[in-house]
Amino acid sequence: MWGKIMSVIEINNFSKNYGKTLAVDDISLSVEKGEIVGFVGKNGAGKSTTIRAILNMISPSKGYIKINGLNSVNDSKQIKERLSYMPSEASFYEKLLVADLFKFCLKFSDEGFEYAEELANYFELDMNKKISELSLGNRKKVSIIQALLKKAEIIILDEPTSGLDPLMQNKFFDLLSKEKEKGVTIFLSSHNLSEVEKYCDKVAIIKDGKIVDFLDMKNVKIKRQHKVSYTTDDGKNESFDFDGDINELVAKISLLKLESLEIKNKTIEDEFISFYKDGEQDA
Repeated sequence: MWGKIMSVIEINNFSKNYGKTLAVDDISLSVEKGEIVGFVGKNGAGKSTTIRAILNMISPSKGYIKINGLNSVNDSKQIKERLSYMPSEASFYEKLLVADLFKFCLKFSDEGFEYAEELANYFELDMNKKISELSLGNRKKVSIIQALLKKAEIIILDEPTSGLDPLMQNKFFDLLSKEKEKGVTIFLSSHNLSEVEKYCDKVAIIKDGKIVDFLDMKNVKIKRQHKVSYTTDDGKNESFDFDGDINELVAKISLLKLESLEIKNKTIEDEFISFYKDGEQDA
């Protein structure tokens, strides 16, 4: 049955209560095979709660989650055999050598130690150091490599690039793109909206425990809006969104006596911020 069902991750009317607190409120979301799907929202919006439910670390208060047709609660053992997870913050034994950690992890994988060496070289990580000797960025590399050692069909990543320098972030996503080409499905939570926009096929925005938008990035790029800002020589400032014919816009603006002009593509970050600003205005 594995691999024949199109929706690899299916979240259906999922809610999670912690006592009287409703952390996630009736969300539904599907992720298809071979997609990279970004999951974005402010701290406390419900991202980590949803991820923990996918992994059966917590059970739904309402609704259900399926991974390739398997129930996240009842079929957890089968799911975990094919799924890999990287938490936003991982703790390791401080006195353990990185190489020894990877050797232990490989006991749960069919891969040899050569694969760990390959990943360590790729991420420029010294495996002969103890965990206690590593910087924040290098600890993050350990966590990334640990998640990739399994060669899973589904990879769940929670804030995978926080602490990495820009060059290493690019290398990380280059590697994820290669995994995607192999048919691996990737679901990642991130605060780095520029990387989400650049690398994800789809993006779910969660606010106050609800999915407020689910963007197909191909359609977003086709229907790209622009943010326009200008200042005239008499000090008048204007700023607005524009989704019409850019040539007509330029023709109209050219009639003005401008001191400054900026026209840029509207980004996922703009979309994200607009949802939260709207909420603040309504409050």
